[in-house]
Amino acid sequence: MPLKEHELREVVTRLVSRPGHENVKVSVYELLVHGLDAARSEVDFERAVPEVRGRIDALLGRTVFEFKSDLRREGRDAEEQLARYLADREAATGQRFIGIATDGVTFQPYELRNDLLRALPKYEPSVEKREELLPWLRSVVAVSIDLMPYPEVVRAELGRESLAWQVARADLAGAWRELADHPEAQLKRQLWARLMERVYGAPFAAEQADHLKASGADELFFQHTYLSVVAKTMAVHVLGISLPEPENLLAGRPFQEAGIGGVVESDFFDWTLYSNDGHQLIRRIALQTSRFRLRDIQTDVLKGLYESLVDPEQRHDLGEYYTPDWLAHRICAEVIDEPLQQRVLDPACGSGTFLFQSVRHLPDMADQAELTSKDALEMACRQVIGVDVHPLAVQIARVTYLLALGEERLSHRSGPINIPVYLGDSLQWNTRGFLAEQHVLIEVPGEDQMLEFPFEVAR
Repeated sequence: MPLKEHELREVVTRLVSRPGHENVKVSVYELLVHGLDAARSEVDFERAVPEVRGRIDALLGRTVFEFKSDLRREGRDAEEQLARYLADREAATGQRFIGIATDGVTFQPYELRNDLLRALPKYEPSVEKREELLPWLRSVVAVSIDLMPYPEVVRAELGRESLAWQVARADLAGAWRELADHPEAQLKRQLWARLMERVYGAPFAAEQADHLKASGADELFFQHTYLSVVAKTMAVHVLGISLPEPENLLAGRPFQEAGIGGVVESDFFDWTLYSNDGHQLIRRIALQTSRFRLRDIQTDVLKGLYESLVDPEQRHDLGEYYTPDWLAHRICAEVIDEPLQQRVLDPACGSGTFLFQSVRHLPDMADQAELTSKDALEMACRQVIGVDVHPLAVQIARVTYLLALGEERLSHRSGPINIPVYLGDSLQWNTRGFLAEQHVLIEVPGEDQMLEFPFEVAR
């Protein structure tokens, strides 16, 4: 039977009292079976692991649980045991596992990466916020599934109908209400709105924009914030490093330290960090995103996620249209016939669909020409360039570009590199006003004369 509200209160109250090994075991069992609807037969207690001379406290699917009385004293022992158990299970099955050490007060998830135990963001339940425990546990247990990054899977797990987005949407709305009088958060919202006015060519206040009345400008702001966190988390995973603290994740600190410029920077969307639960909110979104095997990515998956989140009618009213992956692939394959010599510019790159296909095409040809991975990486960053006026599109396109390069090629870089995707209006670069803005002149590259458009035409 499903876990009722008063039963959940009892379980959480018991857990946060740090009740000891056996009581933690019983409480987690109740959460898994009655809270997450796991079959009783699926929860395997005291699973013997002869190869490492131990017993797994509990095993559910690809999730290993290690119960302790007090992680403050037994944390190192829990890590040593989980490292052995995860290595054994992954070697035996060829699949990835997640480990969770808990004493009831703290739930600390881990994964193995490059044979090293890596801590994921921890969670500390509370009686006051007991309703958050099951969604968090559901998301962590799902990490045990090494999800393939197919567009339809990404949409199902992170898109409009997913639990991840529903929980994040409620959390973002709550954080925004909390920050109603916070000057810096409000300023970032205003700056975002001004840029959106330039992007869409209309005032962007919810009460002014007819095309946003149904869902509100705030809804789009929340969607953009969520997508920014997802994109930045994917970017970090391409580097093959542990998830940093939320403020470092959003500011792109790992990329600065790695000498990779133009990928992740501070922007409007770190406003969440001003709220009381903002750090935990970012951790939850990042943890959900960490489930995908990004090294196997073959398409512009972030485009599909954006399409899933933003209502189709709203996207139509905003004038947003996306090129299908198959069409971008076909165009690039036909037009880029000498990728080692040609340069590619997408002046309105959006989420980076054409950039992804162009970058993927170039290293393949570089391999045939027997160029090193280092040379192929540098060549791609010199020869494939994108521009867009939409700040979120630029962020997503930069991550898409990074995904196209891939973790293996990035590991062969010998010095700093920059991802050449820029925020700007490519239609304005060669444009200036003339005669008090009554005429518009367009500079033509390689020509002495300029194109002149009378005001009545340009208006």
